[in-house]
Amino acid sequence: MMMLDMTTTAPTSESNTDKLPGPYRVVAATSFGVFLSALDASIVNVSLYTMEESFGVTMDAIQWVVVAYLLIVTSAMPLMGKFGDRFGKKQIFQLGMLIFITGSLFCAMSLNLPMLVLSRIFQALGSAMITANGLAIVTYFTTPQNRGRAIGLNSVVLAAALGSGPVLGGILTQLFGWESIFLVNLPIGLLGLFVVQHIIPKTERIRETRFDTIGAALFFSFLFLLIYYVTVATSINLLSATLFVLGTIITFIAFVFRERAFESPIITIEVLTDKKISASIFSALLAYMAMVPVSFLLPFYLQEALGFNQAMTGIFLTVQPIMISITGPIAGFVSERVRAKIQTVAGLLCQLLGLIVLALAIPNIILMAIGVAIMGTGLSFFSVANGNFIMTSAPKKYMGVVSALINLSRTTGFSIATALATTTFGLFFLIFNPLNIRSGALFVTAYGQAVQSSIWIFSVLVIIGAVISSLRGTNQAEDERTNNGELTHMEL
Repeated sequence: MMMLDMTTTAPTSESNTDKLPGPYRVVAATSFGVFLSALDASIVNVSLYTMEESFGVTMDAIQWVVVAYLLIVTSAMPLMGKFGDRFGKKQIFQLGMLIFITGSLFCAMSLNLPMLVLSRIFQALGSAMITANGLAIVTYFTTPQNRGRAIGLNSVVLAAALGSGPVLGGILTQLFGWESIFLVNLPIGLLGLFVVQHIIPKTERIRETRFDTIGAALFFSFLFLLIYYVTVATSINLLSATLFVLGTIITFIAFVFRERAFESPIITIEVLTDKKISASIFSALLAYMAMVPVSFLLPFYLQEALGFNQAMTGIFLTVQPIMISITGPIAGFVSERVRAKIQTVAGLLCQLLGLIVLALAIPNIILMAIGVAIMGTGLSFFSVANGNFIMTSAPKKYMGVVSALINLSRTTGFSIATALATTTFGLFFLIFNPLNIRSGALFVTAYGQAVQSSIWIFSVLVIIGAVISSLRGTNQAEDERTNNGELTHMEL
C-alpha cells in the first residue's frame, strides 16, 4: 500500500474555505506563467524564417527550434505533474517559471542553432512544469461551485496567448530582431513569480515511499517516441517507422506492467482505468484533433491558393481565439449549472456545425470566418466543461498528473492530427489535381477541394467524441448538485 503523509490540511476543506484566495485571484496569479507558456508555443513560428537567415541554416534544420520544444514539453508534462503532487504544486510552478525565464534568456543569447535548440529544451522543461501545474493549482484552490468560472477564465488566458503569439512575434521580430521574442518573457515572468509568491498559498505534498524512477523513464520514453514519430512520420522510411512504432508499443506495455507492480506509481492504474476520466481525456484528444484543419491547413490554403499575405492570414486566425476568449467565462458559468455530458455534447455538436459551415463555405472568406467562429465557440463550451468535470473527478493526490494529461491530450492531438492532415490533404490534392498543376484556377479549385475533403474526414472525429461524451456518466459533485437541487457560491 502507498504510504501518504499530508504535510498540511487540504485547503478546500470546510474549515478553511474562508482562507482560500478567490478563484479570480488564483487565475490572475497563475495567468502570467500560463500565458507565457502558451505564448511561446505560437510566437516562435513567425520568426523561423528570420532565424534561418540569421544562422545560415536550412528549413529542415531550423524546424528543430519548434520540434525540440514540443517533444520535451509533451513528454515531460506528466512527470512534472507528478512532481507537483509530490513536492507541492506552487513550488514546482514557480520553479518552472524560473527555469522558463532563464531558458528564454539563453535563447536570446544564442550564437548558433545548436545553442538555441539546447536553450529551447531547457526552456521547455520550465514550460512543462508550468503547464502541468497551472490548471492543478486553479482546481486545488476552487470548489465545485466556482471551479467552472475559474477554468473558463483560464481558457481565456490560453486563447489570448495563442491568438496574440503570431501577431506579437511578427511585430517584435520586425522591430527588434528575433531575440526580442524571448526577451519579452523576462519582465512578464519575473512579475508573475512575485505575484504567485504573494497570492497563492502552499499546497499539500503527497509523501510516498519512494519515487518510481524506472516508471518515469518508461513513460517519458513512450511519449517521446510517440510524438517524435508522428512529427517525422511523413519523411521517414518503412524500417524507421516500424522501429518507432515497436519502440512506442514496447515502452507503453512495459510502463503499464511497471505501474501495476510499483507501490507508488507515476500514474496509478485507477486513474487510467477510471471511465469518467479516460473517456473525457479521449474525447478531448478528438476535439483538439478536429481543430487542426483551422490551425494547420487553412494558413496554407489562404496564402498559397487565395493569395493572402502573412498579416491577413494572422488576422483571420485570430477569429477562433477571440471567440474562445468571449465565450470562455460564459462556458464556465454554464458548467456549474448543467451536467458535463450535456454541455460537452452540445459544444462538440457546435464544433461539428462549424466544421460543416467551414467546408461548405470554401472559398467564401466571410462564411469561412463564421464557420471558424462557430468552431471556436463549440470548443470553448466543450473544453471548459470537460476540464471542470475531469479535475473535479480526479483524486486530490493525482491532481497534478491529471492536469498534465488534459494538456497532453491537446498537444498530442495537435501532433497526431497534423501528420494525419498532411497525409489526407496530399491524397485528396492528388485526386483532384492528378496532373499536379501548381498555379491557375485549376490549382486553386483543387486546393480548396482537398482542404474541404480533409475537413469532412476530421468531422468524423467530433462525432465520435460526442458519442463518447454522452456516455461518460456523472461525478460526485454533479450527483450532490442534483440531490441538493440548487447551487451555493463562494464570495468571489
